[in-house]
Amino acid sequence: MSATVEIPPMVEVRNPLAARILADPDVALWLKPFMKAELSVKEAAETLKVPLQTLHYRVEQMVEAGLLEVVGLEARRGRPIKRYRATATGFKVPLDLIPPRMLEDLESAVFWSRQLQEGLERTRRLPKYRDHLTVYLNEHGLMIFGSSHEKVRPKLLGEDEPAVLSLWTIGLHLTREDAKALQAELWEIYQRYHKRQGPERYVLHLGMAPHPDGR
Repeated sequence: MSATVEIPPMVEVRNPLAARILADPDVALWLKPFMKAELSVKEAAETLKVPLQTLHYRVEQMVEAGLLEVVGLEARRGRPIKRYRATATGFKVPLDLIPPRMLEDLESAVFWSRQLQEGLERTRRLPKYRDHLTVYLNEHGLMIFGSSHEKVRPKLLGEDEPAVLSLWTIGLHLTREDAKALQAELWEIYQRYHKRQGPERYVLHLGMAPHPDGR
């Protein structure tokens, strides 16, 4: 019997401003501290390491959008300090509320792709990291771009090498059964590692889809 998975309740968003905020990861991440605790703007700014005035503006936006609410007032000389909390720890956003350009960026994983590329670039700048591009025709007639031949174990897998990997292919020929097995295995790999609490933080992308040509 499979274990019961607890999923936090999700609040459906109907406010267009809230939809725009949540559909922009660069902005939505500023809501995160308030999902965890009741905070003043100053406390949240210190957590996020962002300018106080910048966060003040975003907090006002999120209150207007119904994503944040004032949950307390801290007395002091002069005006009291407002304390805020997110109105939920999970939100569902109807796709028809998200502006087309923002939806396109989300579906293209622009924000997360940038994080991955910046991590790869940082690794490439390490003194010990020296790599090159190989371009060749493989035995199936496909043109392959990579850092080594696909039949050669990448040197990056060595124990003393950086823990990075970037692999793309549009030449994977599978049966439906093989494709579903690979899909399940990729998901299982993610489940195996995503709850671990190591000291180093990594960006991971797993993805597959039928080729758009359908063959």
